[in-house]
Amino acid sequence: MTISTTKTDAAWRSDAQRDFLAYHLLALARASLADYFAEDAEDNEYTAWRRRQKRRRQAGSESIMLTERQDEPEHGTLRLTGLAAANTFAVSLNHAEFAAAVTVSYDVDLETLDSGRIDSFRGDVAKAIRIARHWMDELGDLDLDLDDVEIERMLVEAAGEEADESEDTGGAPPQDTAEDRRQVRRMARSLRRQSDEAMPDLSPDDRDWMEETPQSLWPILAGAVAAASAKPRDDALMQAWLLLLNEQLELIRYRAERGRDWANEMLDEYQDRLIQLAGANTLDNEDLLHLVTALGHAKVAVKPELSEVLMGSGPGLPGSVRPEQALDQLVRPLIAKMARNVASPFEVVEAMNETAGVMPTEIRSFMAHELALSPQPVMRDAVPLMLLDADAEVRRAAALALDQTAAPDTLSPVSLRRAIALRNWIPEADRPPLDQAIRKARTKGVQPAQWGHTQEHVLRASPIDGSGAQSLLFLGKSGRTGLFAGLLLKQGFGVRDGWCSPDTPRREISSAVAGLQRQVPSPEIERSYIDVAVQNAIAAGVAEGHPPDPALLQIAEAVDGADWKDRRLDVAAESERLVAELPAEQLTEAAITASLKRTGSWLTANHLTDSWFEDDAEVNDLLGTLRAMDVAAASRTLLDGLLAQRRSIWAERFLLASLWARAVKAGQPPPLGAGVRAITWRDLALLAREVLSTRPLREIGVMTEIAKRTVGASRSGRW
Repeated sequence: MTISTTKTDAAWRSDAQRDFLAYHLLALARASLADYFAEDAEDNEYTAWRRRQKRRRQAGSESIMLTERQDEPEHGTLRLTGLAAANTFAVSLNHAEFAAAVTVSYDVDLETLDSGRIDSFRGDVAKAIRIARHWMDELGDLDLDLDDVEIERMLVEAAGEEADESEDTGGAPPQDTAEDRRQVRRMARSLRRQSDEAMPDLSPDDRDWMEETPQSLWPILAGAVAAASAKPRDDALMQAWLLLLNEQLELIRYRAERGRDWANEMLDEYQDRLIQLAGANTLDNEDLLHLVTALGHAKVAVKPELSEVLMGSGPGLPGSVRPEQALDQLVRPLIAKMARNVASPFEVVEAMNETAGVMPTEIRSFMAHELALSPQPVMRDAVPLMLLDADAEVRRAAALALDQTAAPDTLSPVSLRRAIALRNWIPEADRPPLDQAIRKARTKGVQPAQWGHTQEHVLRASPIDGSGAQSLLFLGKSGRTGLFAGLLLKQGFGVRDGWCSPDTPRREISSAVAGLQRQVPSPEIERSYIDVAVQNAIAAGVAEGHPPDPALLQIAEAVDGADWKDRRLDVAAESERLVAELPAEQLTEAAITASLKRTGSWLTANHLTDSWFEDDAEVNDLLGTLRAMDVAAASRTLLDGLLAQRRSIWAERFLLASLWARAVKAGQPPPLGAGVRAITWRDLALLAREVLSTRPLREIGVMTEIAKRTVGASRSGRW
């Protein structure tokens, strides 16, 4: 649900207090509407009025008073009004000590608010919250899980007064509520209605809500289990629940990567619940496997205990397979089945990845050897792609399989070309056995295939967010169908994710790009930046032991990425090179100071940088010890300590942002905004250099703003 506020005459003590009041007023609006439409007579009255209004063609000119409740003077007057726009309502609450008015959009069938805003408010905030709670209690919908003591504590914190230092604002999310359950049901139905579309997707507001509500994982899981057990079964609804499950598991995994203990505990509990489902025979094996593969889609490792349970869960899954039985009972039948249903080695690996989390490493290693010995060329050509497996043991097994089949009859020129390309994408410890296989193949007369001619493509790239993540898009430029592919690069990790569809209908490409552009503007980019960003990400993955997704190779072959190797960006040298291009008048101390001031001002004004702050367990642990300090003092401590230790990380982020902005093609909207607070790629290049220098971070406006945001985010209790 979108919550917004218009200007009022209230002197808000903080954004948190405003949001807390908004929460209560909108919850009261929901309760009023649920109560009104619970009676058929009232529902019919509103429907009849809407029909009359439509016939008169007077949309926007009329309203209808639906209910008015009075409890003067103690609790004031509550009014519910229907507005001209369909399913739009106004709720006002008036009292001697305050007056409030909200407008909402309400889904009558699902009993949920789709959007809402505070139109006006004046008076006593605390009194308004108490009165709103009274009316919700009268309406039988006081489902907030907050008592009066909790209200007082939150208002005290919102007012900036000292909170209880023993309180852990970074603790685990609360229990899911009835409202959470209603919300996920609404989202599942919305996705269900999109089942005929190529790419069903959540709205930005729904995506934001899921990020703010990690506990919704549990009603989503319950919804998926219920859909799987329903008679008759609605497969489209089941797919909708799985989409929600994939989304929320991925969001929680992000928090786990930032060191949030509660996130790891939730992912463990999710797997424990699947183990219980398997033991209770609640679901058939295929549906249970879908719930497990959701972990794989979210890049969450499957616990050995869950894998063991699934391996023994009966027909349709491996079934208590011992290593000596694996070839006959599992590997060979699976390979034979895949051979009948795939058209490329990339499809082979994609199919294998669906069950990779269920299969022990030992069995997946067997598969590398069996694929290499397969009579079907498409299966043999999948072996080089297994060099990119997340498990080092599987990667080594793939290299050994290539060595054993390094001959013209069993190793194709295309496979050798791919093995040579991937040699620079895998950790250095994995390279010796692969190098041996490549030498052996060449000695026996296998010549690598040439990289094919590629068509012209449109390249797009999003801005870099505060976690160092950036999305790249590769799009076919002409034809009824074309390439539709993407990469997610993550600073310090490498290539986080990738996908590639070589022959997507043009209409689907246009629709998907338009949807993505609404979420994050991604301008067209010169090829030079793509090459730098991808190779920097490959190098980061090599250093961290994270090989890229096989989709990267498929993209490289489509857009002529033959030269993509593990080339780490030299931040110091590159920032100096860019700065050296600037005219002398932009390099005086006064000019540099002015540039740093511009970037600081720009950061506070540009929504593209809203996520530019630190957010991990180490930061929160440190700031937890500084709660007695005010924001300014805590920010200075952060600047002098932890942020100073992370200079190189932020310098690389600023440099990549500079190179990105410089590479935006002519005719695109200004990548760094417009107006008096806009900056240029030159400012970001100078910023990168200065962050790496000995200049105190307190003198760099961007870094002081990042420190303040970091303190604020930590104290907000955000997940």
